Amino acid sequence: MVFAEPEFDLTVPEAYELQFKVASLRQLRGESVAGYKVGCVSPAVQDVQGQLGLNQPLFGHIFDTEVYRSDVSLDHNRFHQLAIEGEFAFRMAEDVPDAEWLAANAQHAIEAAFAVIELHNFCCRAPAGKRAQELIANNGMFRSTDELLDEKISVLCDGVVLGAATGRALPAGPLASLIFLVEQLRKIGKSLCRGQIVLAGSPLPLYRAEPGDQFEANCDRLPGVRARILS
Repeated sequence: MVFAEPEFDLTVPEAYELQFKVASLRQLRGESVAGYKVGCVSPAVQDVQGQLGLNQPLFGHIFDTEVYRSDVSLDHNRFHQLAIEGEFAFRMAEDVPDAEWLAANAQHAIEAAFAVIELHNFCCRAPAGKRAQELIANNGMFRSTDELLDEKISVLCDGVVLGAATGRALPAGPLASLIFLVEQLRKIGKSLCRGQIVLAGSPLPLYRAEPGDQFEANCDRLPGVRARILS
């Protein structure tokens, strides 16, 4: 709520510092980091978020308490202005020492690629010029990584297609999001580990979710996912 106060202000580095401190507190209370997300990658998402004041994507933590299997039923009342994104995601097969190693060994480092539905509390309280900081502080099987450039992901609600796009809608493709994440983690003394998942960003905008909606995120060749929103 503090972001709604006109006098409150954070720089982008301070917003990340706040995110990291909250992540540490969550780990201390027993939650585990299941992976990371890269966000605000494609123009479609940047346009929805408004004037973020960012010249690159942002990243955040994913905790084990926030990960659900396909066909889950979710209580709409547990979210605030729930919206969803259909995204490409990776599961890591190896620990990743640095971005150069990942770029050279992507086929061995990535265990699987698949579609996910990302759940958002879609509410920005900060004015337009400060939304990037709010988003950051709040924790905004394939043969070749090149194939993801032409892999199409579609988001459906109750069987109706809301939108579809390929990996080319993400600047330099989904793998570039993964490399960006590794570079950012290195700056804070962290690295990607075997078994962690990474959400590589959505080529599509956010879609509002209402009680009773049945969402799907499907790909042509990759595993898809479904979720139902309960009242």
